[in-house]
Amino acid sequence: MKKLLFIFIVLSYGVTAIAQEKFTLADELRGSITPQRAWWDLQHYSIEVDVFAQTKSLSGTNTITYTVLSPNSTMQIDLQKPMKMDLVTQNGKKVAVQRNGSAHFLKLPEPQIVGSQNKLVIEFSGAPTVALNAPWDGGLVWSKDSNGIDFIASANQGIGASVWWPVKDHPKDEPDKGVDLFITTPKDLVGVGNGRLIEEIENIDTKTWHWQVVNPINSYGVNINVGDYVNFSETYNGLNGKLDLSYWVLRDNLEIAKEQFKQAPLMLEAFEVLVWPLPFL
Repeated sequence: MKKLLFIFIVLSYGVTAIAQEKFTLADELRGSITPQRAWWDLQHYSIEVDVFAQTKSLSGTNTITYTVLSPNSTMQIDLQKPMKMDLVTQNGKKVAVQRNGSAHFLKLPEPQIVGSQNKLVIEFSGAPTVALNAPWDGGLVWSKDSNGIDFIASANQGIGASVWWPVKDHPKDEPDKGVDLFITTPKDLVGVGNGRLIEEIENIDTKTWHWQVVNPINSYGVNINVGDYVNFSETYNGLNGKLDLSYWVLRDNLEIAKEQFKQAPLMLEAFEVLVWPLPFL
């Protein structure tokens, strides 16, 4: 009886604490399908991001491709403080922006014709929120590996993708045609992103890593990882044919990873039997 009473008290306290939390306008703008989100269908993101370890900051652009579903001229894009939008343009014309917390309302100068496909370019920069205890809390991780080399990673789940890049930060709408992600790093580091590595671009003092996802992807799943990564790979005989498995691990973890990742094909086999043949579409 005492145990039941204790559980009741704990549950009652939890319900009271939840009831006392205030539902704010910021909560509504983040969690709702607002009119400024509903009128356009996301098609593709092309994200270019430079990573600066010394200042713990990012700088980049996001080109958003979308289809117009209904008449409107105001678009909501999300980006959390202290990140900021430096410039927004459409077809070379500057777009006016009004900010309400993390929600940015873009006043589009171009006609938004139903059924048309348009693009928008957003330049952004700043020092994003630092994750103090990733992955349990969100933000960017700025750390060092066991050799004292920079190790940087994003932790988006929970806090949202808009912690580091401008995005339609709601799970209802994913880019139908995927994401191209360009990560620019110092030449001695590797930038690892989502999907398949398309090319490595040699710059004067840096290197750009182009990754591509061709299927829809949730925004919080788009991640940047920068460090002294090395690669190994194998082929998995899936139910619908052979699939490439490419693993990127920190250099000192290579031998450990080769042993541990022997479980990966077994895991994929279980997914295919219990869920659906890969890739999941």
